[in-house]
Amino acid sequence: MNIIIIILLNFLFSQALTDISFISSKSFGLAGAVVSNPDNLESVFYNPAGIKKLNKKITVLSGKTQLYGLSFLDYEYLSIGFANSMAFTYQKLGTSYKGSSNYDDEFSDFGFNSFDGSLSTEKSFTFTHGISLLDDKNSKISFGYNLNYLKIFQNASAGPNGDGQNGLGAKDIDSFGIDIGLLASLRDKVSFGAFVKNINNPKLSKGSSSSHLPRRLDLGITYYPFEQLTTTFAVERVLGYDESSFRFGVEYELSSSLLLRTGIQLNPNRYGAGFSYKVKNFELSYSILTHSVLPITDVFNLKVYFD
Repeated sequence: MNIIIIILLNFLFSQALTDISFISSKSFGLAGAVVSNPDNLESVFYNPAGIKKLNKKITVLSGKTQLYGLSFLDYEYLSIGFANSMAFTYQKLGTSYKGSSNYDDEFSDFGFNSFDGSLSTEKSFTFTHGISLLDDKNSKISFGYNLNYLKIFQNASAGPNGDGQNGLGAKDIDSFGIDIGLLASLRDKVSFGAFVKNINNPKLSKGSSSSHLPRRLDLGITYYPFEQLTTTFAVERVLGYDESSFRFGVEYELSSSLLLRTGIQLNPNRYGAGFSYKVKNFELSYSILTHSVLPITDVFNLKVYFD
């Protein structure tokens, strides 16, 4: 059992906060088919060019989840956007054994040694700006970018004997990343989106080891058959790898208050579903996303508009 836990943790912790592909209820519900169909403020996560769609004086978006249903892997985010196509976003991914149901100051049921409650914590502070390149009766083109400051805390390692001696000490690691996005639409019927994560190839270093944060490319096309229905096809690839993920998502507006969404991803196979419900200046969203190996992840979003 301990071997399985170690393999699982290596898989989870190899994915830095900046490499989380599914963020926000919309992205979960559409299985990631969002790059060409950004939804105003949520676009700060998957195509900053979409922030040009902000039409309220201030918009606030907040969400929280436990990734893969694991109590020690909390993820939360808060974003504030403005009508001048700018936004500020905070994200946090924390790993702690104290979420375990069997914690006795030495070990938890996940097998972690006592390290003051926190194994690692990642925080991201992002400034987003969208710029309109073309806006006429037939077509629109916008460009956007994210400036990300990433701060990672890693606790001391167990060392060769597993008791903390001769291991690496606790350390804060800083890095800076840049994302860019492009969004184009033709007569409000078809839109194309492109997004590159970590285009500057940022690096994390601790002790004698260092690693580059993954660069990711997302491309997508969205077709609007009629006003209430949105269909999106997207592809994602981590640069430097040969395999790609293919995604297809559908949104249907049942009424002015209720919107349903669902999506699938191939390679690996995943399924998403969710809804958004609007009441005056509030919008509550909930979605779930499956995984080919790990448990289901669900997420709540709350969005508030200020005119």
